[in-house]
Amino acid sequence: MVSGPCVPTSDDELTQRRTLLVVVFSTILIDFVGFSVLIPVLPLFAERLGATPVQIGLMLSFYALAQLLFLPFWGWVSDRVGRRPVLIVSLFGTTASFILLALATDIPTVYVARVLSGFFAASVGTAQAVITDVTPPSQRASGMGLIGAAFGAGMILGPMMGGLLAAWEEKAPFYAVAVLAAANGLLALFTLDESRPTKLARPSLRDLAVSLIPTPLRLIGAVHERRIALFLAFFFVFFAAFSVMEAMITLYLSTRFGADELDAALIFAWIGVFLALTQGLLLGRLVRFASEFSLVAVGLGVMAIGFVGTAIAPAYGWFFLVGPVIAIGNGLAFPTFTSLYSQACRAEEAGELLGQSNAMGTAGRIVGAWGGGMLMADVGPTAPFWVAAAVLAAGLVGFVLLRRSLLAR
Repeated sequence: MVSGPCVPTSDDELTQRRTLLVVVFSTILIDFVGFSVLIPVLPLFAERLGATPVQIGLMLSFYALAQLLFLPFWGWVSDRVGRRPVLIVSLFGTTASFILLALATDIPTVYVARVLSGFFAASVGTAQAVITDVTPPSQRASGMGLIGAAFGAGMILGPMMGGLLAAWEEKAPFYAVAVLAAANGLLALFTLDESRPTKLARPSLRDLAVSLIPTPLRLIGAVHERRIALFLAFFFVFFAAFSVMEAMITLYLSTRFGADELDAALIFAWIGVFLALTQGLLLGRLVRFASEFSLVAVGLGVMAIGFVGTAIAPAYGWFFLVGPVIAIGNGLAFPTFTSLYSQACRAEEAGELLGQSNAMGTAGRIVGAWGGGMLMADVGPTAPFWVAAAVLAAGLVGFVLLRRSLLAR
């Protein structure tokens, strides 16, 4: 049973809470912009440095692997020393990683920059823990919706910013993200208060050693209680399916419809609009009338339908209809699922366990992107989306069948 956070009772406490949520939102937004801004930019930038397609793929993999390895670590640090120092370090670290990328003149430097960027972006679990710290369980889904809104805004701003700035100067997108991260780092440095309750127990150094074991391996080793293990397995499955769209849609649009980078950026931005609206506005209203479990189930089903629509769409223009279906399904399912998981976590371990959920999601992204590429190359351009739809459908069935275990108190 989770110990609920203190509910603000004074104007000062309400102001402090708003400041925390603003900094958390902007931190997550910068992380997502830092990822999405590279969708139309990094492959061509790396190609001009002489990178092969395999090397470009490794640049994406190294970023995800760094996140996978260090999400639980940052969660442990935030549980040990606090959320504030972790967020500040991650923002200035992100600044440094993008400056290094802008200065890169060879492939190894790009690799290092992407590893550093993934390392510092792995603090997203800490940002989620801040929301857990300052929101009561009844408002948790709405709080987690901030993360989805930041993701949606990042998917709108990132690709378009990347495409437009790169048309002016190829390294301008990298410097732009560095400036945004530095500005938010200064905001956090001077305005952000610590959110972690002082009464909570702090994890031990032994817990640090455990956190450095990749979460998938710990799951196999049954380190977690059964309910946590089930949640983490679902994080892996759901993100693996969704990452197929993220990783393969640009290549799919190009192969099947002759679309270019700007066309793909427009689709991502369109999806981002509906994702932000769903998670930032619609979700908070729906949780008053429907259970979080029901919203997860509906969201997964809607998203699976969107993937089927992707596979059967007869023309590029259809994606302006299919994209919102995927976005609405994602916007309903992911934040409410994260909210259910957060309620299964003990408060003193929230940072680490939320970091582990992000690690499982990142592992899913790695597998989904790799598997989607293999399917597209060996089976056909629509195969990844049929398989992703089937995986989501299977995950939905498992989620419903295991309801009692997942919601046990």
